[in-house]
Order: sequence, then structure tokens, then C-alpha cells
Amino acid sequence: MQLLDVTRADALSPEVNAAIDHAFEYQPWGEEQRKSGELVRKALSTAVKVIVAECPPSPTRTRAINACFDARMLANAAITFRGAL
Repeated sequence: MQLLDVTRADALSPEVNAAIDHAFEYQPWGEEQRKSGELVRKALSTAVKVIVAECPPSPTRTRAINACFDARMLANAAITFRGAL
């Protein structure tokens, strides 16, 4: 299924409805996607470890750590949908 840019939809057409449902369904990864996901996870895990080791506890450090978790989830979505979302 080709994903539509549902953020620009002006109505809930059958195609937009189907694209939204597809985006929220489980999408199994292939081997290449698993390799990409592993690289992203390792890089962001390292980043969080450096932040914890080198930055004093503070609200801004917490935000930096949370940004790494957000980056992981967004990268996972990019890998899952191959850049279509």
C-alpha cells in the first residue's frame, strides 16, 4: 500500500481512512531494516550514556535524554515506512 500524506488530507476519504489504518498496524521489519534499527539504537544508547555521564542532573539533561528517546521512535517510523511518513 502506498502511504498518503494524511497530514494534508482535507477529508476522511476511503483512501485516507485506509492509509491511517495501515500506518497504525504492525509493520514487520526485513533484515535490512533490522540492521538500520540496530545502528540507530546503538548510536542513541551511546548518546544517552554520554549525557548521563557528562551532564549534571537537571531538567535540561532530562529533556536531552527524552529527545534521544523521541529520536529513536521517529527513526523507527522512518525505517518502518521507508521515509513515506
